[in-house]
Formats: sequence, C-alpha cells, structure tokens
Amino acid sequence: MKNLRFLLLIVTTLYLPTILSAEEYSCIDELRIGIVKDDDSWASKKIEEVKFKVKLEGISMDFKLLGEKVFSGCNDFKYDKYTDIYQCSNFALGWGEAQNIYYEIFSFSPSKLRFLWSYLPGYIVDKKGNTPMVGGGTCYSLEDYAQL
Repeated sequence: MKNLRFLLLIVTTLYLPTILSAEEYSCIDELRIGIVKDDDSWASKKIEEVKFKVKLEGISMDFKLLGEKVFSGCNDFKYDKYTDIYQCSNFALGWGEAQNIYYEIFSFSPSKLRFLWSYLPGYIVDKKGNTPMVGGGTCYSLEDYAQL
C-alpha cells in the first residue's frame, strides 16, 4: 500500500502541473486561400487573413478569432506527442450541411509555433457564399511575449 501511495505521489507531482496549466498563443495567417463561387463558376482566390488565439489547457485545445468573446469548442480532439500536433475537428451541426462529416479541421504545434486551418465542404455543397478555404501561419506564446 505504501508503494502505491508513493507511486501516486510521484505521478501527481510530475503530471499535475501539466494538466492544470493553460497556455495561450496569438496566431496570424501567413496565407489563406479559398475556392469562391461567383455566379455559376468557382475560382481560387486569396481571402482575408485572420488573427486568433489558441488556448492549450492540459491535453485539450481551443481557439477563437480575434474579437470573439468565447472560444469555439472542439467536437473531436486528438494529440500526437511524437509530432507535438494538437488537432481539433468540428462537425457541421446546425450549419444546414451533412452532419456526420468534418466541416473544419484545425491543427497546431506549440513546439513549431505553426498552425493549419481548413474548412472544406462548401464546394461540394455548392452554395454561394460558402467558401472552402485553407489557411496557415505562425503563432507566438503570450506568456513569452509578456516577459519581454
């Protein structure tokens, strides 16, 4: 029993700070390309780049666009410790589209300070104003920035 308590103490000491800590990053696109429908034809087009924040808390991730009050939420979350990539995928619930496909995938690596964000089904659904896009860029830690 003592050995079990000792092991629990060691595991708690090593991993609890990681689980309880939260780190935020500020990110900005370096590129964002969309497939845009004008009248009856589709064309690729550079679209407005965005700024947003990413929050890592323990082994979960969330993100929000600059100016939004709340973080987006993540329906399906994955983390790969070997590549240090967090990935958040969201379904099209409430968007009037197929509800069992991913409509948005956001990937982020805190060690590389890079992200990739995609929204895909708009071209297939074929609705004007529903622009599929892929964007990517860099981030910086707000904690590191505050120490400057």
